[in-house]
Parts: sequence; C-alpha cells; structure tokens
Amino acid sequence: MAQVLVDTSVWIDMFRDGGSCPSQALGKLLGHNLACINGLIRAEILSGARSQSEYRRRDPPCLWDEVALARYRLARRGFQESIADLIVATTAVYHKKSLFTLDGAFRRIRSVLPIELLEL
Repeated sequence: MAQVLVDTSVWIDMFRDGGSCPSQALGKLLGHNLACINGLIRAEILSGARSQSEYRRRDPPCLWDEVALARYRLARRGFQESIADLIVATTAVYHKKSLFTLDGAFRRIRSVLPIELLEL
C-alpha cells in the first residue's frame, strides 16, 4: 500500500478521542509507517498544541538536527564521522531498523546513537 496523506481533521480526532474509527485507522497507518503529512498539515497540527510538551510530542525530531547533534557529540570524542554515515545511522534509529554494514564507523557512531547493528 502507498503512503497516505492524512488531513488535519483526522489528526485532531486522534488527539481528542483516540478510540474513534478514524483514530484507529490512523493508528494502523502509523503502525505500518504509511501515514504522511505535508508542511501545511504539519503547521496546523503543531499550532493546535495546548502546551510546549504537547507541541514537542507532536513534532518528531528533525533528521538534520539529530545528524548535527550526533556529529557534534562524536567530534567532542575526537571523531569526525561522515555526514552520509550519520544520515544512514539516524534514519535507522528513527525508523527502528537494524543496520547491516561492514563499515567500522558505525561502531563509533553507536557510542552516540542507539543504533542496532546486525553483526554476523
């Protein structure tokens, strides 16, 4: 199944109720990583948050912020890992995927990101 662009009205229903039929359908889409939004829907969802903590829950971490933070942390430990490797690692962590690699850099990256490496 292709990804589904989920309108603000469905997200609001989920935030308010959580048990409705549309909310359950959205939960299934989310569980299969099939739900997506665009910038307009994102702005509407975030602007409706009732508190800063709710805003943070609604706004997933930005991939680029996470890459920059991981690179910063590694640099403080004396390592300059490639941005490409950090993008791969951050993507694996965000999507809860194991990474199968032969590149030893990912063992160093694991010191700052909770990446699961598939090792033979």
